[in-house]
Amino acid sequence: MIKSSADTDKFNRLLDILAIVTIPYIFIMSILWNYGLFHNLFICSSMFMAALWTSECIRKKKKDLFSKLNIFILAVMLAIVCTSTASVFILIFKNEMYRTEWINFVYVDALALVISMALNTARKDRFELGLRISSMFVLMTGIWGNLDYIIRFIMYHPTYEDLATREWRISSIYQNPIPAGHIVLMFLWIPFSLKYNELSKKRKTIDAVIRAVVYIPFIVASGSRSVWMGLLFSVLVWMVACREELLADWKLLSKKVRIGLSIIGAAVAGLGITFAIKSVAPRFSNFSKAEAYVVRSSYFRYTLERVAGSSLLRILFGHGSGSCRKMIAESPCYVEPYNICDNGYLSMLYEWGIVAIAAILVVYIFVFKQVIRASKNKKRNMTVSCAYAVIACIFPIFFYEAQMWLMVAVPMAIFVSGGISPQNEM
Repeated sequence: MIKSSADTDKFNRLLDILAIVTIPYIFIMSILWNYGLFHNLFICSSMFMAALWTSECIRKKKKDLFSKLNIFILAVMLAIVCTSTASVFILIFKNEMYRTEWINFVYVDALALVISMALNTARKDRFELGLRISSMFVLMTGIWGNLDYIIRFIMYHPTYEDLATREWRISSIYQNPIPAGHIVLMFLWIPFSLKYNELSKKRKTIDAVIRAVVYIPFIVASGSRSVWMGLLFSVLVWMVACREELLADWKLLSKKVRIGLSIIGAAVAGLGITFAIKSVAPRFSNFSKAEAYVVRSSYFRYTLERVAGSSLLRILFGHGSGSCRKMIAESPCYVEPYNICDNGYLSMLYEWGIVAIAAILVVYIFVFKQVIRASKNKKRNMTVSCAYAVIACIFPIFFYEAQMWLMVAVPMAIFVSGGISPQNEM
């Protein structure tokens, strides 16, 4: 019996270690995937982790796993996987193959969702610890990206016109400034302190300030209008939801501290307005006349027309992963080099169907409810942090196909699973 108990303890410790590293592992592997590395390893290891944590979840907390919302989301994901797979086989049968490896994006997205849902249910504390470790990783990449940007700025003295070009838009290790800004925007809401729940309010504030100081300049320097809108929207939601708490905290500060913060805020606002006029504003000037806007608008209209002209089954469940790119490439409005719809919702509507869009809307409604509930209780936990991370995604997905960037899609799946989990501790 002693030996058996010792073996059980070792097994549980091993499971604990695996639980802690699971979230950082799938996030880092998703980054490597977009570099073209370890595709087979990622899929096989994700299948193993999905099976492991699902079985552990069923063994420990079967009822929690099969909540109505989880069942709905998992059922939609299963439908997407099945219809996308069937569409690939139909294309192969008709000798109309396109890049069938795009189906792997759906498989990995689905596995990431299952893994994070099961792990969050089976070992919630380890799920949250893994998220904080991932947040520290993103913090380091943000610091590195900012330092690299500052050094280049000092060495080459770019003009304000240069700052709007792709060469001067920050990306750190994330290859492209748009997904880079989107990743940092999501993790802006995730604390990195390993013992966050045990920290005093002062240290939690320091934690948040560090993230803001590193991430917000990174987001601005990404040059992504969609990410800027996501930042503005999520911050406004936070300010409205927490307005009473923020006002109460402000009143608790001494008069000297309030005056000092007001002066700093005014200085930052002055510099920010100057930067916005000279750097941010040009990104929006003549926007409706730009070639990218005109081409993408025609793509949007054409995609909606094709969806409306599809069969009921296709409208409900889509045409399969990657089919939107094939449709755009064969369309009469196709213009090089714009080979994608560049609207995540429209491409998901065409590829995954209206059922997937309905699932996304349900998730958005639920995370807003989480935020409202937290504001009434005046408490903050990882569930609420994940909810804000999901809210921050609403605008960026309008302007690029985030689901085709696994380094973005994987953390999005993680934050969805975290944001819709019950707030038992509240």
